[in-house]
Amino acid sequence: MLSMLYIFTSVLLSVYVLSTAASGGGGDVKIAVYWGQNGSEGTLGDTCATGLYAYVNLAFLSTFGAGRAPVIDLADHCDAAAGTCASLAADIASCQAAGIKVLLSIGGGALGGYNLTSPSDARDVAAYLWDNFLGGAVATGAPRPLGDAVLDGVDFDIESPSKFYDDLARSLASLYKGGGGGGGKAYMLTAAPQCPYPDASLDAALATGLFDRVWVQFYNNPPCEYAADVSGMRSAWRRWTAGMPATTAVFLGLPASPDAADSGFVDADTLVAQVLPVVEGAANYGGVMLWSISYDKDSGFSVKLQGILQNRNKETGAGTSSHNKMRICKWLPYVIRTNIIAGIVAGILVVLLLLTSCILCHKKYRGLPPPEQGLTNPPKIGPSQRKQINQQLKRYSYSEVERMTKTFAHKLGQGNYGDVYKGNLRDGRQIVVRLLKDCRGNDKEFVKDVASIGTNSHVNVVPLLGFCLQGPTRALIYEYMPNGSLERYAFGNDDSREENYSLWIYWEKLYEIAIGVARGLEYLHRSGNVNIMHLKIKPRNILLDQDLCPKISDFGVANLCLRKDSKTSTHNVRGRHGYDAPEVVSRKFGAVSSKSDVYSYGVMILEMIRAKRRINVGADSTTKYFAQWLYDHLDQFCNSISDISDETRELVRRIIIVGLWCIQTAPENRPSMCRVVEMLDSSSTNLDLPEILLDS
Repeated sequence: MLSMLYIFTSVLLSVYVLSTAASGGGGDVKIAVYWGQNGSEGTLGDTCATGLYAYVNLAFLSTFGAGRAPVIDLADHCDAAAGTCASLAADIASCQAAGIKVLLSIGGGALGGYNLTSPSDARDVAAYLWDNFLGGAVATGAPRPLGDAVLDGVDFDIESPSKFYDDLARSLASLYKGGGGGGGKAYMLTAAPQCPYPDASLDAALATGLFDRVWVQFYNNPPCEYAADVSGMRSAWRRWTAGMPATTAVFLGLPASPDAADSGFVDADTLVAQVLPVVEGAANYGGVMLWSISYDKDSGFSVKLQGILQNRNKETGAGTSSHNKMRICKWLPYVIRTNIIAGIVAGILVVLLLLTSCILCHKKYRGLPPPEQGLTNPPKIGPSQRKQINQQLKRYSYSEVERMTKTFAHKLGQGNYGDVYKGNLRDGRQIVVRLLKDCRGNDKEFVKDVASIGTNSHVNVVPLLGFCLQGPTRALIYEYMPNGSLERYAFGNDDSREENYSLWIYWEKLYEIAIGVARGLEYLHRSGNVNIMHLKIKPRNILLDQDLCPKISDFGVANLCLRKDSKTSTHNVRGRHGYDAPEVVSRKFGAVSSKSDVYSYGVMILEMIRAKRRINVGADSTTKYFAQWLYDHLDQFCNSISDISDETRELVRRIIIVGLWCIQTAPENRPSMCRVVEMLDSSSTNLDLPEILLDS
């Protein structure tokens, strides 16, 4: 019996190790590659079966736009016109089953075959891509070029300057979201810009912040390539990683052999020794992109690269060497073949034993934390509370949270109330997990407060999807916002971005964000729930979804955790006056109330105005000083904005006047958020400035 269990367990362990190596899509470094340009490069199935790649781009949809009939060109692999490319569906499914993302790359080097002529043209191309390669269905009933395959997204490899690719990105993102994601499937947008920053062809598209992966081509452009040292590449790499949202993974694009490009090739040893230590330091580093599978197959570059990295990991005690994996591959079929009967019998027994153990452990230890966290009594939740929670939110165990976050592998940030991690639900949806620290109250109070937060639903409020309460572990699970916080876009470090970076924060968009946040606050204040009133509004707590719609985050969290006042809480690193209202800092100004949120909101929108214009009004950099300057020079400021229409200028004036009303020292002199929304919706000609700005 024990020998049978040993045999079956060995088989299971080997299968696990092998599947883990394959699912990594590239082991120690994620590699993206382009396939479809050379008939000798092997089949798509063979490419994925190597286990070397995490992303495979089908290259290319080389004709589209301007009323042209779109054409996919995959060299000698198939003939789209004859319908033979539908045979690739099986290979695509095989790649996806192995955890490899397969995308359609549009554009390429066939210049003159593609371009977009208008936003309407971009929408038409997006509809074609959605219906023929993604989750849509061709209305005419015509066969899809790749059969019933549903790809994982679209890659932009645009080699000639052209407009309206930002419209194409927005249209695709809208279809991804509005189309239901093909039954929960999450689609991707990726791009392959040139390394000189910003890329002339894709700058506007990338500025939308909608792209999941960007593989920058660090070749055929000597100023930003690796030469005798890494200095040129380091400078270009820093510009790209600083210029992309934190949610966009940036890949280092390289030729797979000296023959693949005129310049820019870096051999595998040099890449590992000198280049990767530089690029891996970026928080949004994603991996390496190789052009292309044909050259990679001939040179064996990715095999060498993975081998070097795995040997390095072996020396440091991490990872599994490629030699050991090859031994497992050769040994596994023999074990399965010679011990299949014994394995089946033992497997049944093992499953029965495991099920029995799980049932007993679940009954005995349900609600307890992991062993290393110590044991506490499981929380006792009343039937009425449990019913309310079940209707609104899902409760997760600590082990489920670990699985969703891959054992907290991707940390997004940290704050006074705990660290924040990125993760995924089983259906593929991206989430954010906030592990709370220093929570107040007992388990019943926590459940009550979480239930209160979970009842709120508004377009300008980040949805709370679930929570974890297990022993000392308390966590909140939110929907992930792909464009990060407002702070990154409206208040980015001037030294880390181009003068015209984030042009999408144009004045009209600034107004949309201002009124969106106001409506979210109005909703929360109208709810009458005292637990979510005091939000400490600031740019980092305003998140932007894929359509750049602002959403208030972390509402109610302060009520769950013990407040720890900080001497630096009223000033940020740039020296601006804090977002806390006077009464929050000192009770001599009155009681803390919803009007405290109004003050913070006013500071935020005035700071957005200043960041947009990069105004320096003197040595004193506080918001108070800037607000007084605006109060005294309102007409001068508005008239100085020469590149906008009169209608937009009135929007700017309206925002400023509302902001000045919101930062009145006395809470009773500030408008309610309901009144703020009314003021922003009105004509600025009907708005008067406060009689005085701030009481001394």
